[in-house]
Amino acid sequence: MNKYLILIAKWLLALPLIVFGLNKFIGFADMPPPSDETAQMFLGAMFTSYLSKLVGLVEIIGGVLLLVPKTTFIGLLILSPIVANIAAFHVAHDFPGNGIWLLTFLTFAVVAYGQKDLFFKLTNQ
Repeated sequence: MNKYLILIAKWLLALPLIVFGLNKFIGFADMPPPSDETAQMFLGAMFTSYLSKLVGLVEIIGGVLLLVPKTTFIGLLILSPIVANIAAFHVAHDFPGNGIWLLTFLTFAVVAYGQKDLFFKLTNQ
């Protein structure tokens, strides 16, 4: 795959994760509540506990690690549960809603494909 495409995908993945991670600490952008009642209860529980800050911290650290060439793989490993949860949440509760989660999932897949050799090394040991 083209190295420039992977580089663009890294930036398209890292920047929103860093921004939304910082938003969990600073609160500069208001997010509209989801229409699903179960999703509202889940997000209410998440934002009234420590979990929101923890997820925000992981998003910031993972996003920064993605941008450093030698730590891209570690950033992918750290962000994989976050991206999987984002995709699962939106598929289950807010599928017709905004498509920013789809951009996150697809750019994660492109960057992970660019690091496929390291993933194979991880599984073959």
